[in-house]
Amino acid sequence: MFKWIGLKRCLSLILTLWLGGCSASLPPPPLDTAQQLLDRACHYLWSKQSDDGGWHSETHGLLRSGQALTPFVLHALVEATPQLNEQQRDQVERALDFIRSSVNSDGVVGLGDPDVAEYPNYASAFAVRCLVAAGRQQDRDLIELICRYLQSQQFSDDRGFGRDHPVHGAWGFGGPLPRGGSPGHVDISYTRHVLEALRDADAIDEKIAGRSQLFLNRMQREGGFYFSPVVGAANKGNTAEDDEGIIYLPYATATSEGLLALLASGVQLADRRVLGALAWLESHPDLDHPGGIPSDHPEQWGKVLFYYHLAIRGEVAIASSNSDHLLEPLAILLADRQRVDGSFVNPHGTLMKEDDPILATTLAITALDAALCR
Repeated sequence: MFKWIGLKRCLSLILTLWLGGCSASLPPPPLDTAQQLLDRACHYLWSKQSDDGGWHSETHGLLRSGQALTPFVLHALVEATPQLNEQQRDQVERALDFIRSSVNSDGVVGLGDPDVAEYPNYASAFAVRCLVAAGRQQDRDLIELICRYLQSQQFSDDRGFGRDHPVHGAWGFGGPLPRGGSPGHVDISYTRHVLEALRDADAIDEKIAGRSQLFLNRMQREGGFYFSPVVGAANKGNTAEDDEGIIYLPYATATSEGLLALLASGVQLADRRVLGALAWLESHPDLDHPGGIPSDHPEQWGKVLFYYHLAIRGEVAIASSNSDHLLEPLAILLADRQRVDGSFVNPHGTLMKEDDPILATTLAITALDAALCR
Protein backbone atom coordinates (compact mmCIF):
# COMPACT_ATOMS: atom_id res chain seq x y z
CA MET A 1 0.00 0.00 0.00
CA PHE A 2 1.36 3.39 -1.01
CA LYS A 3 1.78 5.78 1.88
CA TRP A 4 2.27 9.47 1.19
CA ILE A 5 3.54 11.68 3.98
CA GLY A 6 2.15 15.10 3.07
CA LEU A 7 2.13 18.46 4.78
CA LYS A 8 -1.59 19.06 5.37
CA ARG A 9 -1.42 21.95 7.80
CA CYS A 10 -3.52 24.85 6.73
CA LEU A 11 -3.68 28.61 7.31
CA SER A 12 -5.98 31.37 6.19
CA LEU A 13 -4.26 34.70 6.77
CA ILE A 14 -7.38 36.66 7.84
CA LEU A 15 -9.89 36.14 5.05
CA THR A 16 -10.68 39.77 4.43
CA LEU A 17 -7.03 40.48 3.68
CA TRP A 18 -6.85 37.67 1.14
CA LEU A 19 -10.01 39.01 -0.51
CA GLY A 20 -8.20 42.11 -1.70
CA GLY A 21 -8.38 42.45 -5.44
CA CYS A 22 -11.47 40.19 -5.77
CA SER A 23 -14.82 41.65 -6.68
CA ALA A 24 -17.06 42.21 -3.67
CA SER A 25 -20.03 41.12 -5.81
CA LEU A 26 -18.66 37.60 -6.17
CA PRO A 27 -19.96 35.25 -3.46
CA PRO A 28 -17.54 32.68 -2.07
CA PRO A 29 -17.85 29.35 -3.87
CA PRO A 30 -19.40 26.43 -1.98
CA LEU A 31 -16.97 23.77 -0.82
CA ASP A 32 -18.24 21.21 -3.31
CA THR A 33 -17.53 23.65 -6.18
CA ALA A 34 -13.90 24.08 -5.12
CA GLN A 35 -13.60 20.31 -4.64
CA GLN A 36 -15.04 19.76 -8.10
CA LEU A 37 -12.47 22.14 -9.59
CA LEU A 38 -9.72 20.20 -7.86
CA ASP A 39 -11.08 16.80 -8.84
CA ARG A 40 -11.35 17.77 -12.51
CA ALA A 41 -7.84 19.21 -12.50
CA CYS A 42 -6.41 16.08 -10.91
CA HIS A 43 -8.26 13.87 -13.39
CA TYR A 44 -6.75 15.87 -16.23
CA LEU A 45 -3.20 15.42 -14.93
CA TRP A 46 -3.62 11.72 -14.24
CA SER A 47 -4.84 11.34 -17.82
CA LYS A 48 -1.71 13.05 -19.16
CA GLN A 49 0.74 10.57 -17.65
CA SER A 50 2.68 8.80 -20.39
CA ASP A 51 3.22 5.07 -20.73
CA ASP A 52 6.77 5.44 -19.38
CA GLY A 53 5.36 6.81 -16.10
CA GLY A 54 6.43 10.40 -16.69
CA TRP A 55 4.72 13.64 -17.56
CA HIS A 56 6.09 15.28 -20.69
CA SER A 57 5.43 18.78 -21.91
CA GLU A 58 3.72 19.07 -25.26
CA THR A 59 4.39 22.82 -25.26
CA HIS A 60 8.04 23.37 -24.31
CA GLY A 61 10.96 21.35 -25.57
CA LEU A 62 12.98 21.95 -22.41
CA LEU A 63 10.35 20.09 -20.36
CA ARG A 64 9.67 17.36 -22.90
CA SER A 65 11.96 14.75 -21.32
CA GLY A 66 9.89 14.74 -18.13
CA GLN A 67 12.88 14.83 -15.79
CA ALA A 68 11.82 18.07 -14.08
CA LEU A 69 8.10 17.93 -14.81
CA THR A 70 7.39 14.43 -13.49
CA PRO A 71 8.41 14.86 -9.83
CA PHE A 72 6.80 18.30 -9.79
CA VAL A 73 3.47 16.93 -11.02
CA LEU A 74 3.58 13.78 -8.91
CA HIS A 75 4.25 15.71 -5.71
CA ALA A 76 1.29 18.03 -6.29
CA LEU A 77 -1.07 15.24 -7.33
CA VAL A 78 -0.53 13.00 -4.34
CA GLU A 79 -0.59 15.91 -1.89
CA ALA A 80 -4.02 16.77 -3.30
CA THR A 81 -5.22 13.13 -3.54
CA PRO A 82 -4.60 11.55 -0.13
CA GLN A 83 -6.94 8.64 -0.85
CA LEU A 84 -5.58 6.94 -3.96
CA ASN A 85 -7.65 4.40 -5.86
CA GLU A 86 -6.07 1.25 -7.27
CA GLN A 87 -5.39 2.77 -10.69
CA GLN A 88 -3.80 5.87 -9.17
CA ARG A 89 -1.58 3.76 -6.93
CA ASP A 90 -0.34 1.99 -10.03
CA GLN A 91 0.26 5.34 -11.72
CA VAL A 92 2.23 6.56 -8.71
CA GLU A 93 4.41 3.45 -8.84
CA ARG A 94 5.16 4.02 -12.51
CA ALA A 95 6.00 7.67 -11.84
CA LEU A 96 8.36 6.69 -9.03
CA ASP A 97 10.08 4.24 -11.36
CA PHE A 98 10.46 7.04 -13.89
CA ILE A 99 12.02 9.28 -11.26
CA ARG A 100 14.41 6.55 -10.12
CA SER A 101 15.52 5.97 -13.69
CA SER A 102 16.20 9.69 -14.13
CA VAL A 103 18.86 9.86 -11.40
CA ASN A 104 22.38 9.67 -12.80
CA SER A 105 25.40 8.13 -11.08
CA ASP A 106 26.20 11.45 -9.36
CA GLY A 107 22.73 11.74 -7.86
CA VAL A 108 21.49 14.37 -10.30
CA VAL A 109 18.11 14.53 -12.03
CA GLY A 110 17.87 16.71 -15.12
CA LEU A 111 21.10 15.82 -16.92
CA GLY A 112 19.76 13.00 -19.07
CA ASP A 113 20.64 14.96 -22.20
CA PRO A 114 24.35 15.87 -22.13
CA ASP A 115 23.65 18.95 -24.23
CA VAL A 116 20.64 20.34 -22.33
CA ALA A 117 20.44 20.72 -18.55
CA GLU A 118 16.84 20.54 -17.35
CA TYR A 119 16.81 22.51 -14.10
CA PRO A 120 18.98 19.95 -12.26
CA ASN A 121 18.71 21.41 -8.76
CA TYR A 122 14.97 21.92 -9.08
CA ALA A 123 14.37 18.48 -10.60
CA SER A 124 16.61 16.75 -8.05
CA ALA A 125 14.87 18.53 -5.17
CA PHE A 126 11.40 17.41 -6.21
CA ALA A 127 12.71 13.89 -6.86
CA VAL A 128 13.91 13.74 -3.25
CA ARG A 129 10.57 14.98 -1.94
CA CYS A 130 8.67 12.34 -3.90
CA LEU A 131 10.96 9.49 -2.87
CA VAL A 132 11.00 10.53 0.78
CA ALA A 133 7.22 10.88 0.86
CA ALA A 134 6.79 7.43 -0.71
CA GLY A 135 8.65 6.00 2.26
CA ARG A 136 10.25 3.03 0.51
CA GLN A 137 13.19 1.33 2.16
CA GLN A 138 14.61 0.55 -1.27
CA ASP A 139 15.05 4.27 -1.99
CA ARG A 140 17.15 5.19 1.05
CA ASP A 141 20.50 4.94 -0.71
CA LEU A 142 19.18 6.82 -3.73
CA ILE A 143 17.81 9.59 -1.53
CA GLU A 144 21.15 9.92 0.23
CA LEU A 145 22.96 10.09 -3.11
CA ILE A 146 20.72 12.90 -4.38
CA CYS A 147 20.98 14.76 -1.08
CA ARG A 148 24.78 14.63 -1.21
CA TYR A 149 24.61 16.23 -4.63
CA LEU A 150 22.21 18.93 -3.42
CA GLN A 151 24.31 19.63 -0.34
CA SER A 152 27.39 20.03 -2.53
CA GLN A 153 25.59 22.60 -4.65
CA GLN A 154 25.25 25.17 -1.87
CA PHE A 155 27.48 28.15 -2.57
CA SER A 156 30.16 28.19 0.12
CA ASP A 157 33.85 28.72 0.72
CA ASP A 158 34.50 25.21 -0.60
CA ARG A 159 33.07 26.24 -3.97
CA GLY A 160 34.93 29.55 -4.05
CA PHE A 161 32.10 31.75 -2.78
CA GLY A 162 33.11 33.14 0.58
CA ARG A 163 30.93 34.60 3.29
CA ASP A 164 31.05 38.09 1.75
CA HIS A 165 29.82 36.93 -1.66
CA PRO A 166 26.13 37.75 -2.23
CA VAL A 167 25.29 34.14 -3.19
CA HIS A 168 27.00 32.54 -0.19
CA GLY A 169 24.52 30.08 1.34
CA ALA A 170 22.22 29.96 -1.68
CA TRP A 171 21.54 27.47 -4.45
CA GLY A 172 21.37 28.10 -8.17
CA PHE A 173 20.39 26.35 -11.38
CA GLY A 174 22.65 23.36 -10.71
CA GLY A 175 25.16 21.30 -12.60
CA PRO A 176 28.64 22.56 -13.50
CA LEU A 177 29.36 26.22 -12.79
CA PRO A 178 29.91 28.66 -15.66
CA ARG A 179 33.49 29.62 -16.39
CA GLY A 180 35.10 32.75 -15.00
CA GLY A 181 34.00 32.36 -11.41
CA SER A 182 30.38 33.23 -12.08
CA PRO A 183 27.73 31.47 -9.97
CA GLY A 184 25.32 31.50 -12.91
CA HIS A 185 21.62 31.90 -12.20
CA VAL A 186 21.02 32.03 -8.45
CA ASP A 187 17.72 32.95 -6.84
CA ILE A 188 15.57 32.51 -3.78
CA SER A 189 13.32 29.95 -5.49
CA TYR A 190 16.05 27.39 -6.17
CA THR A 191 17.23 27.95 -2.60
CA ARG A 192 13.79 27.33 -1.15
CA HIS A 193 13.14 24.14 -3.15
CA VAL A 194 16.48 22.57 -2.25
CA LEU A 195 16.02 23.44 1.42
CA GLU A 196 12.56 21.85 1.43
CA ALA A 197 13.96 18.68 -0.12
CA LEU A 198 16.84 18.47 2.34
CA ARG A 199 14.45 19.14 5.23
CA ASP A 200 12.14 16.34 4.11
CA ALA A 201 15.14 14.00 3.98
CA ASP A 202 16.46 15.20 7.35
CA ALA A 203 19.67 16.24 5.59
CA ILE A 204 20.21 19.80 6.84
CA ASP A 205 23.03 20.21 9.31
CA GLU A 206 23.93 23.35 11.26
CA LYS A 207 26.44 24.56 8.67
CA ILE A 208 23.98 24.25 5.78
CA ALA A 209 21.25 25.94 7.82
CA GLY A 210 23.55 28.73 8.98
CA ARG A 211 24.79 29.53 5.49
CA SER A 212 21.29 29.48 4.03
CA GLN A 213 19.93 31.78 6.73
CA LEU A 214 22.78 34.21 6.14
CA PHE A 215 21.77 34.38 2.49
CA LEU A 216 18.09 34.77 3.35
CA ASN A 217 18.81 37.51 5.88
CA ARG A 218 20.57 39.47 3.15
CA MET A 219 17.63 39.02 0.78
CA GLN A 220 15.01 40.32 3.24
CA ARG A 221 14.09 43.98 3.08
CA GLU A 222 11.30 45.62 5.10
CA GLY A 223 9.93 42.18 5.89
CA GLY A 224 9.63 41.12 2.25
CA PHE A 225 12.13 39.40 0.01
CA TYR A 226 13.52 40.10 -3.43
CA PHE A 227 14.42 37.36 -5.88
CA SER A 228 18.06 37.34 -6.91
CA PRO A 229 21.22 39.15 -5.79
CA VAL A 230 23.07 38.52 -9.06
CA VAL A 231 20.45 38.44 -11.83
CA GLY A 232 19.00 41.93 -11.84
CA ALA A 233 16.35 41.33 -14.48
CA ALA A 234 14.92 38.46 -12.43
CA ASN A 235 13.71 40.99 -9.86
CA LYS A 236 10.86 41.98 -12.17
CA GLY A 237 11.73 45.64 -12.44
CA ASN A 238 10.90 46.30 -8.81
CA THR A 239 13.74 48.65 -7.95
CA ALA A 240 14.58 51.91 -6.21
CA GLU A 241 17.71 54.00 -5.81
CA ASP A 242 19.65 54.98 -2.75
CA ASP A 243 23.09 56.47 -2.10
CA GLU A 244 24.72 53.23 -3.27
CA GLY A 245 22.73 52.96 -6.51
CA ILE A 246 19.92 50.62 -7.56
CA ILE A 247 18.41 48.40 -4.89
CA TYR A 248 15.92 45.58 -5.39
CA LEU A 249 12.59 45.73 -3.59
CA PRO A 250 10.39 42.92 -2.28
CA TYR A 251 7.47 41.44 -4.15
CA ALA A 252 4.87 38.80 -3.29
CA THR A 253 6.15 35.61 -4.91
CA ALA A 254 9.74 36.24 -3.82
CA THR A 255 8.54 37.02 -0.30
CA SER A 256 6.57 33.79 -0.22
CA GLU A 257 9.65 31.88 -1.38
CA GLY A 258 11.77 33.53 1.29
CA LEU A 259 9.27 32.72 4.02
CA LEU A 260 9.08 29.06 2.97
CA ALA A 261 12.87 28.89 2.72
CA LEU A 262 13.23 30.24 6.27
CA LEU A 263 10.85 27.61 7.59
CA ALA A 264 12.61 24.84 5.66
CA SER A 265 15.97 25.92 7.10
CA GLY A 266 14.67 25.47 10.63
CA VAL A 267 13.48 28.97 11.52
CA GLN A 268 10.35 28.88 13.70
CA LEU A 269 6.99 30.46 12.86
CA ALA A 270 7.32 32.89 15.76
CA ASP A 271 10.68 34.20 14.54
CA ARG A 272 10.69 37.91 13.66
CA ARG A 273 11.91 37.15 10.13
CA VAL A 274 8.93 34.89 9.43
CA LEU A 275 6.51 37.30 11.10
CA GLY A 276 7.97 40.13 9.03
CA ALA A 277 7.39 38.21 5.81
CA LEU A 278 3.84 37.31 6.85
CA ALA A 279 3.14 40.95 7.69
CA TRP A 280 4.49 42.02 4.29
CA LEU A 281 2.18 39.54 2.55
CA GLU A 282 -0.78 40.67 4.65
CA SER A 283 -0.09 44.23 3.49
CA HIS A 284 -0.06 43.05 -0.15
CA PRO A 285 -3.13 40.77 -0.18
CA ASP A 286 -4.15 40.89 -3.86
CA LEU A 287 -4.17 37.46 -5.47
CA ASP A 288 -4.82 38.47 -9.06
CA HIS A 289 -1.53 40.41 -9.23
CA PRO A 290 1.63 39.75 -7.18
CA GLY A 291 2.12 42.74 -4.91
CA GLY A 292 5.29 44.73 -5.50
CA ILE A 293 5.60 43.93 -9.21
CA PRO A 294 4.97 47.02 -11.34
CA SER A 295 1.68 46.65 -13.22
CA ASP A 296 3.16 48.47 -16.21
CA HIS A 297 6.24 46.25 -16.57
CA PRO A 298 6.78 45.59 -20.31
CA GLU A 299 7.13 41.83 -19.73
CA GLN A 300 3.82 41.72 -17.83
CA TRP A 301 5.27 39.75 -14.95
CA GLY A 302 2.07 40.14 -12.97
CA LYS A 303 0.19 38.23 -15.65
CA VAL A 304 2.74 35.57 -16.57
CA LEU A 305 3.11 34.55 -12.89
CA PHE A 306 -0.63 34.19 -12.27
CA TYR A 307 -0.84 30.48 -11.38
CA TYR A 308 2.55 30.45 -9.70
CA HIS A 309 1.45 33.30 -7.48
CA LEU A 310 -1.76 31.52 -6.45
CA ALA A 311 0.13 28.29 -5.79
CA ILE A 312 2.80 29.79 -3.61
CA ARG A 313 0.34 31.86 -1.60
CA GLY A 314 -1.47 28.60 -0.98
CA GLU A 315 1.77 26.94 0.09
CA VAL A 316 2.40 29.77 2.55
CA ALA A 317 -1.09 29.24 3.95
CA ILE A 318 -0.48 25.53 4.47
CA ALA A 319 3.01 25.95 5.94
CA SER A 320 2.04 28.79 8.28
CA SER A 321 -0.97 27.00 9.79
CA ASN A 322 -2.62 29.93 11.57
CA SER A 323 -6.34 29.09 11.17
CA ASP A 324 -8.86 26.66 9.78
CA HIS A 325 -10.58 29.06 7.39
CA LEU A 326 -10.67 28.29 3.69
CA LEU A 327 -8.78 30.38 1.21
CA GLU A 328 -11.95 30.98 -0.74
CA PRO A 329 -10.58 33.75 -2.95
CA LEU A 330 -8.28 31.20 -4.61
CA ALA A 331 -11.25 29.17 -5.78
CA ILE A 332 -13.10 32.32 -6.83
CA LEU A 333 -10.23 33.28 -9.13
CA LEU A 334 -9.93 29.79 -10.60
CA ALA A 335 -13.61 28.92 -11.02
CA ASP A 336 -14.07 30.59 -14.42
CA ARG A 337 -10.61 29.74 -15.72
CA GLN A 338 -10.86 25.95 -15.76
CA ARG A 339 -11.21 24.48 -19.23
CA VAL A 340 -13.65 21.76 -20.22
CA ASP A 341 -11.02 19.02 -19.89
CA GLY A 342 -10.18 20.14 -16.35
CA SER A 343 -6.95 21.90 -17.25
CA PHE A 344 -5.80 25.47 -16.73
CA VAL A 345 -3.60 27.52 -19.02
CA ASN A 346 -2.22 31.04 -18.89
CA PRO A 347 -2.48 32.82 -22.26
CA HIS A 348 0.18 35.29 -21.06
CA GLY A 349 2.45 32.61 -19.66
CA THR A 350 5.13 31.87 -22.26
CA LEU A 351 7.85 33.61 -20.25
CA MET A 352 7.27 31.37 -17.22
CA LYS A 353 5.88 28.43 -19.23
CA GLU A 354 2.38 28.76 -17.75
CA ASP A 355 1.08 28.40 -21.29
CA ASP A 356 1.81 24.70 -20.76
CA PRO A 357 -1.45 23.23 -19.39
CA ILE A 358 0.38 20.50 -17.48
CA LEU A 359 2.48 23.04 -15.61
CA ALA A 360 -0.34 25.57 -15.07
CA THR A 361 -2.77 22.87 -13.91
CA THR A 362 -0.22 21.55 -11.42
CA LEU A 363 0.11 25.04 -9.94
CA ALA A 364 -3.67 25.43 -9.85
CA ILE A 365 -3.97 22.11 -7.98
CA THR A 366 -1.55 23.34 -5.33
CA ALA A 367 -3.66 26.48 -4.89
CA LEU A 368 -6.96 24.59 -4.79
CA ASP A 369 -5.60 22.08 -2.32
CA ALA A 370 -4.81 24.98 0.00
CA ALA A 371 -8.25 26.46 -0.58
CA LEU A 372 -9.85 23.22 0.58
CA CYS A 373 -7.47 22.54 3.46
CA ARG A 374 -9.38 22.29 6.73
